[in-house]
Amino acid sequence: MSHSRTRIGPKHALLLLRVVAGLLFWQHGLEKLFGFAGAQRETTLWGIRGIGGLLETIGGPLLVLGLFTRPTAFILSGEMAVAYFRAWAPRGFFPIANGGEEATLNAFIFLWLVAAGPGAWSIDAILQRWNWRTPFDRLAALEPHFRALLRVIVGFLTALHGCRELFGVLVAVAGRRNAPQLAMDALPSAVGYLELAGGVLFSAGLAVRPVSVILAVQALLAYLLVAAPRAVWPIRNGGIEALLYFVVFVYFAVAGAGAASLSSVLRRTRRHKSTTAPHV
Repeated sequence: MSHSRTRIGPKHALLLLRVVAGLLFWQHGLEKLFGFAGAQRETTLWGIRGIGGLLETIGGPLLVLGLFTRPTAFILSGEMAVAYFRAWAPRGFFPIANGGEEATLNAFIFLWLVAAGPGAWSIDAILQRWNWRTPFDRLAALEPHFRALLRVIVGFLTALHGCRELFGVLVAVAGRRNAPQLAMDALPSAVGYLELAGGVLFSAGLAVRPVSVILAVQALLAYLLVAAPRAVWPIRNGGIEALLYFVVFVYFAVAGAGAASLSSVLRRTRRHKSTTAPHV
């Protein structure tokens, strides 16, 4: 008699990433529109912050539920790109220094979700049984390439953190209002070696799964040991970035590197050599 086993697969990791990213993003909308977590409420709904608050308050729950996931992610990715170039980019080139790291992470996570979609456990998956489709569904075949882009960006940011820890460069010149130092920046400086080496390997697509496991554990420890004791809500304890890194690394640990990875190039090279080698 065969026994079926429940294995953790990409659909589970996608659910985790989508729900966590949506909940964290929702906090920003609640902060702007309702003064969530002690914030100052935005009184002008048709100003730039008011419109952003509306998008975040509506878009966050839609991502959590997996409803209209692809069009919602497309709009929110655009919002984050506008926010980055409007508010953060003028303060410096590197996102970890100019205060725009979270906006950068969200922009590329949401862009990846446009291709990845909601996954199996979502309202969209139920609607698709009734032939519900959007033009964005055609991008599903490009998911490995969008995943590779997300991998390169996240690895680059992680390596920058390592450079800051080890060499004292890229000092933060701006940050989110009413939020303390990022949890990842409060870890011992020796962690910089993991971030620098892991970020380079991750971006290149080499040993992505084991590297992702290590970096996911590091990000989770940063949240639990540094951010969580400060305050309940991630938007106030400096732990949003750590949680975003954690769920991204969990997904890559399960799903792999995606397209254009150095590991795949090396595998193809070895296969080519084995097939062209003379047989004795």
